[in-house]
Amino acid sequence: MTGAWLVFAASAGAILWAGQLLARSAERIARATGLSQGWIGFILVAVVTSLPELVATMTGGGIAAPGIAVGNALGSNAFNLGILGLMGTLSGVAFFRRLSPSHTLSAAGTVFLTAVVLMAIAVGGGPSLGRVSLISLGILLFYLMAVYAQFRQEEGTPGEAGVTVGRAPLQAVVSAVVIVVAGVALTYAAKVIAEGTGIAQSVIGSLLVALATSLPEVAASLGALRLGAYDLLAGDIFGSNMFNVVTVFFADLTYGKPILGALGADAWSLVLVAGLGIALTALAMGALQVRAGKLARGPEPASLLLFLTYLGGVGVLAAQGLI
Repeated sequence: MTGAWLVFAASAGAILWAGQLLARSAERIARATGLSQGWIGFILVAVVTSLPELVATMTGGGIAAPGIAVGNALGSNAFNLGILGLMGTLSGVAFFRRLSPSHTLSAAGTVFLTAVVLMAIAVGGGPSLGRVSLISLGILLFYLMAVYAQFRQEEGTPGEAGVTVGRAPLQAVVSAVVIVVAGVALTYAAKVIAEGTGIAQSVIGSLLVALATSLPEVAASLGALRLGAYDLLAGDIFGSNMFNVVTVFFADLTYGKPILGALGADAWSLVLVAGLGIALTALAMGALQVRAGKLARGPEPASLLLFLTYLGGVGVLAAQGLI
């Protein structure tokens, strides 16, 4: 058991380091190419920082731990929105007012896909095509269409004079490799911890694994916050959340059948975790539309409310013994 905790901690540390490296390389690529921070965040940063979720979810399916697999995907979404609220609170500026309204599109897409996941859980995974659910296949296709739509919404600018991409692409690749390897080790360690402690897989997936696999988002968000790259930060969070939902398709592949129909006793707690994610996303969408700014003193109210709502939601679920 001690060994599993050490592996878990080392994997989490490696993921945190890789996320910081990724933030720096992504910001350099955005400056050199003229692509918008929101687009770079939504595609490059979001996909790479979501690799731990993808690896953990697929590994959870491969080792017959569906509660860990799905709990990681849904729990990470709620945790990421807590990160967004915390970063906005720490920014000291009118955070949501400085964000592009185009983030609403990816946020709405996440709400829709999460609702589809809830429907699939309710119908026992739905009809399948070979190893995958037709519902999860539909989720993948919707994501690809959303990526195109998000690209059409973004407006780039000419690249910054004198700035080249340099080693940034190589750094992004190194980050991805470290994240994948550490993500596999982390998931195996989490299953050992769950079996050794008797804690339910949904708890391990929704809290412990979700927290650890969201460390790249934490690191990338802190890096973007220091650079004042607020759209890069938000693009990473909203893009990661949409991609996280898509990981259930790949979990079907490793599990061998629709994983959303195999949750058993974990299903109800995961439904509530998904509901928390939808509520937090709706709150963030409202803040993006209202763009109310901040008070003369103290943190931005919308960001603080988002962060406190996340903490309150987790507290309520924990108090009810559901996570």
